[in-house]
Amino acid sequence: MKIHLGCGKNYIDGWHNVDLDSSLADSHVDLRGTLPYGDASVDLIFNEHFLEHITRDESLFFLKECRRVLIPGGVFRVSTPDLRWLVAQYIGGKIDEWSDVQWIPETSCALLNEGMRSWGHQFLYDLPELMAILTQAGFSDVRQVPHRQSECPDLVGLECRPWHRELIVEAR
Repeated sequence: MKIHLGCGKNYIDGWHNVDLDSSLADSHVDLRGTLPYGDASVDLIFNEHFLEHITRDESLFFLKECRRVLIPGGVFRVSTPDLRWLVAQYIGGKIDEWSDVQWIPETSCALLNEGMRSWGHQFLYDLPELMAILTQAGFSDVRQVPHRQSECPDLVGLECRPWHRELIVEAR
């Protein structure tokens, strides 16, 4: 089984698409709670731009649940904004990085504050923090991977958002 958790408006054919509010979802689940799958019952999990919308404690519970439902050798792929990239844009005064998605803050200060707090963001990760929480959740093989690329053919090309240096990590 392949599950796409937090699908939003990105329905992926051949996957079980899950979201609390999306009308496109195959099932509606609050991902802050227990996942409705048995232990070691899922082959692949894809999760794009969801983790930043819950607290770090909620993320740890969510990631432990993902680890619980994955089969041995199963892969969890996550994409989330990179706090270090956001900060680098702030320091460099580059407020137009996200103009292709119609987000152009008025100032660098607004960029940093909006990037961290808008759209319901609760907690942004840098790579060390993301790798640490995945390890804390029980994943042992955690590695950063390129946008829309994977050694696992079923995980290639899944990200639907334009790439803005998001953190993309696969964990087993």
